[in-house]
Amino acid sequence: MIRRVLVIALAAGLLAAPAWARPTVATDTTPGANFAAYKTFSFANALPPANMDPVAYERIRQGVEQGLTGKGYSKADAGDLSVIITLGAKDKTDVQSWGRFGLQQDVYQYTEGQMSVDVFDTKTKQPLWHGQATETVNPKKLDPKKVDAAVTDVMAKFPAKPGGT
Repeated sequence: MIRRVLVIALAAGLLAAPAWARPTVATDTTPGANFAAYKTFSFANALPPANMDPVAYERIRQGVEQGLTGKGYSKADAGDLSVIITLGAKDKTDVQSWGRFGLQQDVYQYTEGQMSVDVFDTKTKQPLWHGQATETVNPKKLDPKKVDAAVTDVMAKFPAKPGGT
């Protein structure tokens, strides 16, 4: 009976995992970068990449903009900070061996999407911050909830508010 309960609990956990799974987020800041010196930002690439859904790109751009304005920065035509959004996807294959002597194999093919946000000093062109999210995606139809979660998680790690506020 206990074994059956454990199997049911494990199966329920595995089925629920995609509902609460978050993208993998990594960030990096240039040592010594003084974000208090910056007040405004602008996007260096306002147009979506070729062959991308322009509505999905606009969703991402607006999320990055909200993240920066939420930290106290103001959008400007020529900001102190230049923001570049880079998007990509690649097909991946995982092979897992199991069973006696590893003779059984499971092959899992999927597409990994990546969103990167890079922030540069507009005047000096020096990189200041890099944020990146990776997540398994359906290349034919992006999930708006996954996109929003990725943008929110990356921008939450933006290091500072302008003027030390």
